[in-house]
Amino acid sequence: MEPITITLCLLVFAIIMFVWEKVPLAVTSMVVCVALVLTGVLDLKQAFAGFIDSNVILFVAMFIVGGRYLKPGWQTKSVA
Repeated sequence: MEPITITLCLLVFAIIMFVWEKVPLAVTSMVVCVALVLTGVLDLKQAFAGFIDSNVILFVAMFIVGGRYLKPGWQTKSVA
């Protein structure tokens, strides 16, 4: 099978899984990356390069901090 066909099939799979949300979004992302490596479309370094980007790490950190503010009572707890 051609790499473009494999990529488009995995893209459709990812879109369906993102909309359906029966499995966590992170699992869907990892499955697509692993599938791209196993089919030979990308090598291991290329497939997971997006997860190492500094912008992704910044977004993850912002979600962690933001998630803490959504919990009730965060204002009254001391950090120490």
